[in-house]
Amino acid sequence: MSGNRSLGISGEQAALEFFKQNGYSLREQNYRVPCGEIDLILEKDRELVFVEVKARRSGRYGLPQEAVAASKQRRIIKAAMWYCQEKGLHGRPMRFDVMAVLYGSADAVTLNHIPCAFDATDAGFS
Repeated sequence: MSGNRSLGISGEQAALEFFKQNGYSLREQNYRVPCGEIDLILEKDRELVFVEVKARRSGRYGLPQEAVAASKQRRIIKAAMWYCQEKGLHGRPMRFDVMAVLYGSADAVTLNHIPCAFDATDAGFS
């Protein structure tokens, strides 16, 4: 397994633990469809939460959340629409979050949860 993939898996696990500790339930992990992938699909208080997890070893090349560009947001939104169609969940409240995971020295991990990091209108959907 590549170092980046291993880092991504570790980041997703750290994010998932954070969400579980804060009352979210996991619906899907690594949901893949032809138009994109969603790292975590969670639910809390009937709200669907689609989460992109970005993990970095340092902030040398920018913060993890800065890697979620508009093109990535569009793919996540399309995948979320696919998911809602597939599961019959249209009309449910939803949001798009980013979880930035930064690994520092001595295995220190910093989690930065960004709720409502983007929405469908930000990415050109209405």
